Amino acid sequence: MVTLLLVTCGPQLPAPGAAIPTGPPTSFVIPTVLSNGRVEIAIRTAYAIGTSATIPVRVIAGRGTVTGPTAARILASGIGGGGRPSEALVATLKVAPVAARAGQTLATSVSWDGRDDKGVLVPPDAYSLLLDFRIDDGSLATTANAGATLQWNVP
Repeated sequence: MVTLLLVTCGPQLPAPGAAIPTGPPTSFVIPTVLSNGRVEIAIRTAYAIGTSATIPVRVIAGRGTVTGPTAARILASGIGGGGRPSEALVATLKVAPVAARAGQTLATSVSWDGRDDKGVLVPPDAYSLLLDFRIDDGSLATTANAGATLQWNVP
């Protein structure tokens, strides 16, 4: 007897008879595997400068508890002194943490208005979204991060 396991990555196929989308994708999911679960961040391929973005976040606990995001930051990357890579904090975002217990999938989101912590609109560029999570597998509690790159373009 042969058993086949089908694993898919990316968007699901449309239902039979439904139109098949054409063109490049406009959004995708960035998964991050944690020691006791995973986090999925859904982002668009680009965001328009001057608009706000709400980024959906799914928190999945395989065992124990995954809580978060407990903090959310936007970072800008570049080349610093001596030609070394560097990152600078652009904005600290408000969070609405959820606590997923073993077997649960919970949803939350973070929003960014494209402005820095001083209220100044950021220039077009790629920015890093970094989310912090508290994970507890029943024997050890620690923190973990999940992240994605947000591309901000001129509309």
